[in-house]
Amino acid sequence: MTMVTQLQSCLTQHNSRYDVLSHAASVTTREAARRAGVPPQQMAKPVILDDFQGHWLMAVVPATRHVDLEKVHKLTHRHWRLAREGDFSKRFGDCELGAIPAVGNIFGLETLIDQSLTEQPDIYFEAGDHNELVHMSGQQYLELMPEAKRGRFCE
Repeated sequence: MTMVTQLQSCLTQHNSRYDVLSHAASVTTREAARRAGVPPQQMAKPVILDDFQGHWLMAVVPATRHVDLEKVHKLTHRHWRLAREGDFSKRFGDCELGAIPAVGNIFGLETLIDQSLTEQPDIYFEAGDHNELVHMSGQQYLELMPEAKRGRFCE
């Protein structure tokens, strides 16, 4: 599969410098990092949350970490729960289930990026399938989502 259309358009619009790494099929973000031979702390894992009222949030953390919902609550002043893939999969169009790119704005989602990712020189994330990763500098990644909030919210 090729990179999802929305992601390709976003990268082109931002004149992003990136490369695509192919790897053996994987099920989890952490496994994708391992199979691609990239540092898992540089692998951006999107976690979709909902606020019980129909609002969605993409919380992006390193593949080695988990979202702390209490910390997200303190940062956003809203209560959140983990969304079920079946509830939101249609929102991500041509992405394979479980391979959503960690770029929330291309899907119309408010995005929260864990501070630990902003300190990484390079970032990797799913390209929309289970066989490819996008690799770019940490700075290029952050430039894709200038409106994204940042904070420490993972464990």
